[in-house]
Amino acid sequence: MTLSGLQGLVALAVFVALLVGFLAANQRWPAHFRRIPAYEALRQAIERAVEAGERVHVSLGTGSVIGPESAPALAGLAALTRIARATSISDRPVLVTAGDGAMAILARDSLRSTYQEVGASELYEPTSGRLLGATPLSYAAGLPAVLANEQVSVHVLSGAFGLEAGLAADFGERAKLFVIGGTDDVQAQALFYAIAQHPLIGEEVFASGAYLDVGPMHTASLRAQDFIRFGLILLILLGVIVRTLEGPL
Repeated sequence: MTLSGLQGLVALAVFVALLVGFLAANQRWPAHFRRIPAYEALRQAIERAVEAGERVHVSLGTGSVIGPESAPALAGLAALTRIARATSISDRPVLVTAGDGAMAILARDSLRSTYQEVGASELYEPTSGRLLGATPLSYAAGLPAVLANEQVSVHVLSGAFGLEAGLAADFGERAKLFVIGGTDDVQAQALFYAIAQHPLIGEEVFASGAYLDVGPMHTASLRAQDFIRFGLILLILLGVIVRTLEGPL
């Protein structure tokens, strides 16, 4: 095994140990995260949509399941389970679209398992998880029809987006919907920030599971990530101090 591979295994082992530790300590020492207004507004928007008999649309973007671009879409799937539970008492359950066939299948499976968990299997419809377009532009071109024909009032964009992010958010804004958008692409984040009512900045998109109370595992994962982040910052500062004390070579 190479040195880099060994380092990767050590880092993975440390993260898993922290994850298990924070999961065990979650009840005794509850987590307290900073406020993210976008998630608070999303909760209220979902409640209003349920009361008004309107639909929540979750967009998982145009990325594939395989590859680094799948990370924000998987975070969107975590949020989808929470949204599906919240809308299970509505006449119009959540609708999810994706630009990748495998991601659409994962979305359908998430909906099916969530409805079975809450005892509302009759709400599951295969058409609730849709492949909207196989390319970024074809996916974006299909969004206006979905937003207009499905009586959508909440437009959640959480996935891999490129420049089509501007179109995806603008369609929701033009229809006067509640729009929240998050991704890992810097250019797409800039478009969401300029267009969407509630943009998610940086890593906030990956915190959806913890902020929407999907489960204790998501909260423990976020705490483990914060612990590792502060540890790396401390190591960098110590390295700077040691190098400064050593003086010039």
